[in-house]
Amino acid sequence: MDKVAIVRTKENIYESLGKALDLIGGIERFVKRGDTVLIKPNAFISREEKGFITDTEVVISLAKLCKEQGAKEVYIGERTPVVFKWYSKEKINFAEVICFDDVPQNLKLIPNARVIKTAVPIPRIVEECDVFINVPGLRFHALSLLSNGMKNMMGIMPKETTHIIHISGLEDAIVDLNNFRRSNLIVSTAIHTLVGNFPVGGYGIKSDTLIVGDNVVAVDTVSAKILKLEPREIRHLLLANKIGLGPIDLSEIEILGESIESLEWREKIEKPIIDYTPYKERINIIDPSNSCICCKRAFACGLSDILEKDKDLNLKYITAVIGPVENLDKYELTEKIILFGNCTYPYRDRGIYIQGCPPRANMAKQGVKDLINK
Repeated sequence: MDKVAIVRTKENIYESLGKALDLIGGIERFVKRGDTVLIKPNAFISREEKGFITDTEVVISLAKLCKEQGAKEVYIGERTPVVFKWYSKEKINFAEVICFDDVPQNLKLIPNARVIKTAVPIPRIVEECDVFINVPGLRFHALSLLSNGMKNMMGIMPKETTHIIHISGLEDAIVDLNNFRRSNLIVSTAIHTLVGNFPVGGYGIKSDTLIVGDNVVAVDTVSAKILKLEPREIRHLLLANKIGLGPIDLSEIEILGESIESLEWREKIEKPIIDYTPYKERINIIDPSNSCICCKRAFACGLSDILEKDKDLNLKYITAVIGPVENLDKYELTEKIILFGNCTYPYRDRGIYIQGCPPRANMAKQGVKDLINK
C-alpha cells in the first residue's frame, strides 16, 4: 500500500520535512551516497505573493538533506530564468541552480504517449539523474481542478514548448510526461495554498502543511481530498490510475501523520470559477457539446475575471463558441465572435480563433478583451 505523510510546519520547516520523510522511510530510502539528485519545484511565476510558487524554504531544506545524505550533485531545476530569482546561485552553495531552457537537451519521442505524438525537447538531467524529486506547490487550477505533483511535470518542458501540452490535450499530456519520467519522491508544499480563481487570479492562504510520498498519483489523490475535490473527477488522475501509475482511492493509501480532517485551514479554501452558466445572460455562448469540459472551465475562469470586476458590463454583442459545433450557422450569431479551442477550428475564419485543448484561461480573458476593444 502506498504511503502519504501529512505533517504540519508551524515551527521549523527543516525539522518538519525530516519528520515527514521519516514517516515514509527517511531521506536515506531515496538518496544514496554518490547520487545525482534533481529537485523540480514549481518556480516559474515571478509574483511575490505567497502561494504562487513552491515554498523556497522547503526546497532549500530538501537540498540540504540530500547533500547531507551524501548526494554527489544536487540540482534545483525549472524552466525559464525566473528560477534564479527564487534560488540565487550566490546564496546556495550546496546545490546548483539550473534553468532547463539553457541546459543540454535531447529531442525525444515520448514512449507510449497518448497525445504527445511529436518529438519534444527533454533536458538530459531529467533523464540522467539518479533521483528525481518533484516539489510542487498545492493549488487549485481552473483547467485541471488540481495543480500539484503530476501537473508540475509540465515544467520539465523548456522555453515555450509547454504550448505543445495545451495543443495536444492538457490532461492526457500530463499523464504522458509522468509515465515518461516517474517521480522518486514527491514533497507537496502547502505552506501557503493557492486558492480562488487561478490561473487568472487566486491568492495564497497560510496552511503550514507538507504532503509527502513516493507515488505521485497517491500524493495528488490525498492533496485533492484536502482541497475537497473528488479524485475521480480529475481527468489526469483517473487516466493515470487506469494505466497503473498509482491509486486514486483513499482505501488504497496509508495516510500517516495528520489526518485530512484535522487541517483546519481547509475551511478557508475558495475554488476557481469553472462554470459560466451565471454569465449567459451577459454574453452569447454556443456550447452544444458536453465533451469539452476543460475548454468550458478555461473560458469560465477567464470570462469571470472580466464580468466579476464590472457587474454592469453587457457582452451580448459577443458570441463565444466552445467545443465542437456541427453547423454554426443554425445558431444566432453576433458580429463579434470568439472561437475557443481546437474543436472550433473549422470556423476559425469567422472571428478570433484561440487554439488549444484547452487554451489557457488568460487567453480567454484576452480574447474577450480584444473583442471589447475592437
